[in-house]
Amino acid sequence: MSIELLQRYAGRIRDKLRANADTPETGLAPDFQTLVTDLLPGLPAAPRLTVSPEYNNPGVGRPDIALIRPGQPARAFIELKAPAKPADPDRWRDAHDKRQYERLKELAHWATSNFVDFHLFGRAEALGSAVIVPPRALRPDTPDGVADRLIAAHDPQPFLTLLGSLALADAPEARNAAQLAELMAHSARLVRSAVQERVGELHGAGAGHPLMMVRETFRNVLYAHPEAGGYAAASFDELFSSAFAQTLAFGLLLVREASGAPVDANAWRHMPDEHPLLKATLRVLSEAEVTREIGIGFEVMCDTVNSFAPAILAVGADGRDPILYFYENFLRIFDPAARERYGVYYTPVEVVRYMVGALDRALRDNLGTAGLRDPAVTILDPATGTGTFLLGIAERVRDQVTADEGGPAASMALRDLATRMFAFELLVGPHAVAHYRLHHALRNRPADEGEVGEQPVVLPRLGIYLADTLSNPATDAPMGALGIQGIPIDDERREANRIKARQPILAIIGNPPYRRLEEGENETLVGRWMDDLWDDLKAPVRDAGQGGQLNTFPEFSVAFWRWAMWKLFEAEGAPRRGVIAFITNRKFLTGWPYAGLRKMMRERFDRIEIVDLRGDVRAGPRGDVVDDVGVFNIQVGTCITIAVADGSKAAGALAEVTYTDSWASDVFAR
Repeated sequence: MSIELLQRYAGRIRDKLRANADTPETGLAPDFQTLVTDLLPGLPAAPRLTVSPEYNNPGVGRPDIALIRPGQPARAFIELKAPAKPADPDRWRDAHDKRQYERLKELAHWATSNFVDFHLFGRAEALGSAVIVPPRALRPDTPDGVADRLIAAHDPQPFLTLLGSLALADAPEARNAAQLAELMAHSARLVRSAVQERVGELHGAGAGHPLMMVRETFRNVLYAHPEAGGYAAASFDELFSSAFAQTLAFGLLLVREASGAPVDANAWRHMPDEHPLLKATLRVLSEAEVTREIGIGFEVMCDTVNSFAPAILAVGADGRDPILYFYENFLRIFDPAARERYGVYYTPVEVVRYMVGALDRALRDNLGTAGLRDPAVTILDPATGTGTFLLGIAERVRDQVTADEGGPAASMALRDLATRMFAFELLVGPHAVAHYRLHHALRNRPADEGEVGEQPVVLPRLGIYLADTLSNPATDAPMGALGIQGIPIDDERREANRIKARQPILAIIGNPPYRRLEEGENETLVGRWMDDLWDDLKAPVRDAGQGGQLNTFPEFSVAFWRWAMWKLFEAEGAPRRGVIAFITNRKFLTGWPYAGLRKMMRERFDRIEIVDLRGDVRAGPRGDVVDDVGVFNIQVGTCITIAVADGSKAAGALAEVTYTDSWASDVFAR
């Protein structure tokens, strides 16, 4: 039976090529669709499938054929090329075809064919190839009888086996959080590639196109300073496509986990209200006129998010949080260069708990408050990443109040904490993950006497903002291009600027990015406002006759130190007292380039505690320390600094500084 089907298929192809030798693959695609439709019922164990023609549908990166099970999304795809082109994508030479190949490699199950050959893949792995019909059987100058005899003598089984494998394709199911992060990264790469190519095509179409309107809003409102994210201003399409893909991925994940229901184009309606930016952005990205521009990307992403058991993301009985390193696992596949581009490194939980505890003690012992649980204590993480410090604070407050006053009191304390804990994050992926993690940390409290299971907590809007901490807060936020749908996006920028400019903050904690700035990055990465602001850190060095040393001054974390001191001491409504707890590059502890920073810290704070974690791999062996391993998997050494301003020192006096060396004390494992 299959021989007859192949003979009819080849006959249809020959007839079309006889009429027009240059018939493109779209003209031949219906015949391939008919062949697959006719063959599938005869394949062993092949499920009942619809062979969907995608070649006439709009959108970048949509393969020509999709195999769809009843009631399920497409999970297997076939990309067709003209008979004159090779079916093997490794031999594709056209730039468009090469970009398409990179997208196809993000799919779990796909194949290519030039109507003669058939190649099967699982993501980037080649799983096999076979000949559908002998090449001569499709040539228009081959007599029909000769072609039929060639096909009759041909063994179709290798092709049928590969087609059967493709037909059996199912959604990859993640067994744990790390696997889910990997699957989501592949889907996000598919979306990113499609968005970037389509935006490139639309640049001449004007700003009124729906996808370009979304791009304009991201550019003017959310990413007015793309250089701070490690992207050149001229490369904004790259940043936008990455932000689009990550927002879609983590927005859908948050809705799926929060609602427990499958996600689709209406997922934004089920986004918890404490995430207004994510809700508004997900709504915009899910609009039909936007999603149709990215081919199968939206459907593949939804299928990925729907194909896991939410229980794999639940905190284990041993207290381990499976989402802790979720974004790192995601980023390793989605964009492995992102960490180096922005200097993002994720803080070990042990370090977070130490710093949160030190912050809590300083607030109680030095500033006379009730610590982090005090309703009057406002907290800010200026570079929150995935929200690890916010979670550490929530964990400490919940545990303290539960132990002292019980579950219902903890519920009220967590809700109160959500109103006075703020954070900024520049990168959209970590921003979405931070919302996701903090939502889970705050939404439930332990059961009290007579209650069964964790009890829900009604939350206000979470204070995690997508914002560039170092940008000038006095800069007006421009209006986006999305009208009423974009109002929450516009509001996000304005509220972030309000918090930066006027919200009093008593406690600042975090792991700001750190890396040596290259020439010209003072303005492009740090920004003109901050570059002017931190000039007072350079003046003491120049005054001491050491201005030549400043050529090594620029270091990203120093900008965050200067910003944090501005926020505590100089901003509108600044309390002029408080605590900063940072883990940063230890470079500022010594050397002339950072003398101005050390001088300002000693003048403004009353007590400074430093825990030197060492770990500077570039410095080589020191003394009897053979293997100086830091707490991060990076080259530079780090230190924890707790700086307290409580008004206890005499006027004109300098801060008391305590220094703990992890080498000498042997208090940190190496």
